[in-house]
Amino acid sequence: MNSLQVSICELTNQLLKCISKQEDSESLKFDIIKKFQENINNEEIHQYIFQLCYIYYVTGNQHLEEFLKKYGLLNSSNYYRLEWTLKALNEESKYYPIKESFINFQTLIKHEYVNKGLTNTNSREDYFKDMYLMKEARANYQDRQDQLIFNLIEQSIRLKGIVIEERKQQMITFLKKINQNINFLWQLTQQGGITIPFNHGMMDSCLVVNIVEDEFTCFNTAKRVPYKIIVETIDPSEVEFIKRAVEIYQNSNNVQELNPFYDIEKEMRNIAQLKILQQYDIDELKKLALKKIEFHLNPENQKMKKKPRDKDIYASSINCNSIWGEDWNVTQRRIQKISQYKDLKTYQIRQIIIKGGDDLRNELLIMQMIKKIKQIFEKRNLDIFLRPYDIILTSPNSGILEFIPNTVSMDKIKRDYQELSLKQFYQTFFECFEDAQTNFLQSLAGYSLICYLFQLKDRHNGNILIDNQGHIIHIDFGFVLSLTPGNLGFESAPFKLIQEYEELLDGQGSYFHNYFQTLIFKGLMALQCEIDEIITFVNLMNFSPKHNLLASLERFKVEDFRKRFMENQTLDQLYLNIQNIVKESSNSWTTTLYDYFQYKTNTIYY
Repeated sequence: MNSLQVSICELTNQLLKCISKQEDSESLKFDIIKKFQENINNEEIHQYIFQLCYIYYVTGNQHLEEFLKKYGLLNSSNYYRLEWTLKALNEESKYYPIKESFINFQTLIKHEYVNKGLTNTNSREDYFKDMYLMKEARANYQDRQDQLIFNLIEQSIRLKGIVIEERKQQMITFLKKINQNINFLWQLTQQGGITIPFNHGMMDSCLVVNIVEDEFTCFNTAKRVPYKIIVETIDPSEVEFIKRAVEIYQNSNNVQELNPFYDIEKEMRNIAQLKILQQYDIDELKKLALKKIEFHLNPENQKMKKKPRDKDIYASSINCNSIWGEDWNVTQRRIQKISQYKDLKTYQIRQIIIKGGDDLRNELLIMQMIKKIKQIFEKRNLDIFLRPYDIILTSPNSGILEFIPNTVSMDKIKRDYQELSLKQFYQTFFECFEDAQTNFLQSLAGYSLICYLFQLKDRHNGNILIDNQGHIIHIDFGFVLSLTPGNLGFESAPFKLIQEYEELLDGQGSYFHNYFQTLIFKGLMALQCEIDEIITFVNLMNFSPKHNLLASLERFKVEDFRKRFMENQTLDQLYLNIQNIVKESSNSWTTTLYDYFQYKTNTIYY
């Protein structure tokens, strides 16, 4: 096989096997790392940086360290992807302290980034002068970039202490301050902008040059306030074409100070580790849940309900009556039309969510496998829909997520349209009900399979979206594998299949309901053929349990996980098992109970 065709998954597996076998020589490890270096420009490597950094965290392998350093110094996007991933793993496990070499490497890579790429000039005197200025500019940029990211993350924690009515104005003021400081970077360095190592879209367009100040959403949750912003990005290579630099220099005298650094990680760790407390007796909760269901189904009682206040804060420069808001394609055109960066070749507009106080490492691991599963479905031309999203770690308890456009949460649908069942909502709000119903079916099959395989929990309506094509999309994969919210015993069904979902499938025994089961069956058959590639991701994070940093892997056993794929069964046995898990999930009492629990404790509607 040509080195350019080497699968990064295969290489990573080879490295893991080599490290796991003590008798293997250093030369063999070197040969494998050399193949990584030969494929360093292969974009697939980005998908495995999390795992490669973890292998280095456990082993301290010098050859791997050299490769990671070479990777990080290729460009600014790689550098921050590497630095933030290392930072996200910079914790002691239950059994071992952090290796000194791991801590030293983080310092080394920062130093190397500041000093890299210094080229000679005609005069030795000019060389040293240019070298000093370049180092100073890079060091200044690095410090200010770190402070800007810190402030963006801290804002999601700070907002929780601000009353809902004042959050909108506070956000407007905050985003203006961030933009001022982004502009101020042009005085410190020739680059400017904030570097965010995106893993989707035009990946080289990683430099945030502006945040749209009047377009944002603050999501009010029990523990934090993550928020969505819209950013404009370009490729750093196009910086020289920005004519606005002179204007920036002239208008950057009144820059507001950013909030200073403090040990926010400890505060975020405490928030991330908060468990859902059992506030009710389970038997009493069942009685209350039944009353709520009976009340909800009684048409007369529906008239008595008042529309509750929306918990989230929305800001937009235009008014749109659609529950999905303005179509994302329209929004992009509107913003680009007035942007001073619109003519740059690498110009992109992105929606991102900033989240502090949440350990996103578990979610990243699951999302890696969902992306692989989506590729398998597409390769086999299966009509199963999944919508993975980008997750960028910034620390053990914070990160940046891609926002899925043209979506609305089931919580908001139920909050705003309490008189409508889900099927009635589809019939009312989609021009072609049949197309939307088909999209719902194909996506429900995909996410039911995901929920079953990864034991996905915390499936309340705040974590389930409907897009403007009718697809159902699950988000927030923090409670997976062996991890459940508060260990309350809710959500014992294989996946969420409530009565309203089945009604939208035309009921049990219908063509759509049977096709839903068939798609799950076909999907699982396809995954059985490529199970090793899926399991590779979790194997790489679980090869040394005593070094484990992920809560979802504390009680995880790969053998039990593999059994969920039902290998070595006849087609008849497999289809029968699929029918059984669908039957077990159908209108499960424990699913309804968890929905009601979230309604009572966090006013998440269902």
